[in-house]
Amino acid sequence: MERAPSVFLHPDIDRKRISRLIGWLENPAVMRYLNEDQGITSRLREVAERTDPVFLACQLNQKGRFFFVCREGYREPIGFIRLAELKKHDAYELVVAIGQQTLWGHGYGTQAIRRCLENAFFERRANTVAANVHRDNLRSLRAVEKAGLRRLSQSGGYVHFSLTRAEYLNQKLQSLA
Repeated sequence: MERAPSVFLHPDIDRKRISRLIGWLENPAVMRYLNEDQGITSRLREVAERTDPVFLACQLNQKGRFFFVCREGYREPIGFIRLAELKKHDAYELVVAIGQQTLWGHGYGTQAIRRCLENAFFERRANTVAANVHRDNLRSLRAVEKAGLRRLSQSGGYVHFSLTRAEYLNQKLQSLA
């Protein structure tokens, strides 16, 4: 049996990592299913150039929490994951991208989502985590479902998922039984 990949979420943000993030966001294959604003890379470059490195994390963590996804045993990021605060109290939207294309389809996205759910429910005390995945992004659809989010509906080309804290804790208890 093949062992699942192990990842950790790295909260440190520096100019080198932002440069890597910009590279991913300029890759059409990575951006194909992301719903990022036009000009995001220009704004990231500006933030990296104008912001003291000590405050870069503050910039990327506005209105949520941002992490780089790293493989266990390595410090270099392979992707990113973001928990964006929603208007509803204690609710977050999860966005994940594995930027290193050679690692697509190996389970790193699923593991990153699982780590992010731990952070959302145990550290941020979220009541709900949602994800909106482009209907053609089959890898992400599988990753979100394997990580335990429940498919709610489909509209506007996106499949909408959700997971409540109670559902998450129930899943954790069932996995221990």
